[in-house]
Amino acid sequence: MENEDENNFKLRPMKCELNYLSKSDGSAILAQGETVVLVSVNGPLDIKSTSQSIEKATLEVLFCTKGGKPSVADRFKENIIRQTCETAILGCLYPRTGISLTIQELEDFGGLLTCTINCACLALLNSGIAMRHMVAAVCCAVSEEGNLVLEPSYTQVQSATALLYFVFDSRERNLVTGFTEGSFSENTYEEALARCRLASDVVFDFYRDIVKQYSDVI
Repeated sequence: MENEDENNFKLRPMKCELNYLSKSDGSAILAQGETVVLVSVNGPLDIKSTSQSIEKATLEVLFCTKGGKPSVADRFKENIIRQTCETAILGCLYPRTGISLTIQELEDFGGLLTCTINCACLALLNSGIAMRHMVAAVCCAVSEEGNLVLEPSYTQVQSATALLYFVFDSRERNLVTGFTEGSFSENTYEEALARCRLASDVVFDFYRDIVKQYSDVI
């Protein structure tokens, strides 16, 4: 395992390209380390009256794995992503319409869900859909030795005793979404939450840098 001080407070390198798909209203491809995700956004769109909401836009999320075969875990990811994005989108501005979010997993070397949520946020920003705030997802693993590891690699995920996922908003760094796997103490949870909240600043700074790069192009 890497030295704790070197590993705990550094996120994997991030690279992003906006407007990756020419026929989508918004799109982004994001690499966090070796994990790569492509997200496209279309909408607001006309949808069937049975699917419409008179109060807000209806958000549809489709998660496509690299293998192409959907699973129960994929449906779980879709629910997490949809609920997270619904908190960020100002859906009340688009009643009786639909917004479609299509996610394609390209490479998974750990941190797939956090990479997906961050890429979805960038694609929504690129689409021009009104948002209350941005969201940033960070994952923390608890190693067999009890150490906390931010954005663990695939092998670290496999050997971890627990995984904690947190999503924060860009305004007050409030917790938007949080879910966990495995067993851990309350102190471990609080420490992981604090470290991930600090690490979310790195993600939000990355968003701003990317948007600045494309502001003169879009």
